Amino acid sequence: MEHDVGRLIAECIEHSGLNARQVASRAGVSASTVHRILNGQVSPSVATLQNITAAAGLDLTMSAAPLAAPAAAAAARAILDEDYPAEVAADIDLWADRLDGWTDGDPVQIVEEAAGASGVLHRPGAIRLSGEATIGRLASAADTSSQRWALSGAAGLELPSFDEAVPRISVLWCEDPSAVRPLLSGGSLRTASAPHRATVVIAAAEPDLFLGAFERDRVTYAAPIQIAIDAISVGGDAADRAREEIRTW
Repeated sequence: MEHDVGRLIAECIEHSGLNARQVASRAGVSASTVHRILNGQVSPSVATLQNITAAAGLDLTMSAAPLAAPAAAAAARAILDEDYPAEVAADIDLWADRLDGWTDGDPVQIVEEAAGASGVLHRPGAIRLSGEATIGRLASAADTSSQRWALSGAAGLELPSFDEAVPRISVLWCEDPSAVRPLLSGGSLRTASAPHRATVVIAAAEPDLFLGAFERDRVTYAAPIQIAIDAISVGGDAADRAREEIRTW
């Protein structure tokens, strides 16, 4: 988050036509404070941000949106999966601390919290499609796109055969969703009218999401913990089945 704030302030300063020291002076903060904000070294208060943006001739507005943090799911896997790398990025470490604090280390609650925070249905750039398709059609499109991929969500819970229909709501993780979408054209799949109406969500995966992936009947699936997180995240019958599954772990 600090880096995002730093980029925001850098853009404000550029917009103002002033340099960082001049904006700091106008905002009533030290130049070193602005420097640390720009470099992601400090989390400024809302009041400080308002003063800086006003000094740059801009208004600071705030809004809330559904959480869609890839690091939340990665943090849950880092906590629960003994094969996950011990060294993790700072944002994953931050989410691991949050999940530990919110759940007292309860594995079921860790998955629940990670599912709520990872928000695959609301992930920026995600492609949400409704309609009918077979597992094989998704797998073939993903293979043809020549990138790493893995199925998750409802498909990962049910592990349907290659010729069976994709269960709602399944997740196709890949490196570039835009490369898969054209390969699914010409069938019954179409853009979903709302996130919860999707049959499949095609979303961009962080590289470590493919850790622990496994193959069954020519289809690659994400690691079990990721499958459970995604199934609970999308809600509905898949979420209920995932909750039953993780209680047996």
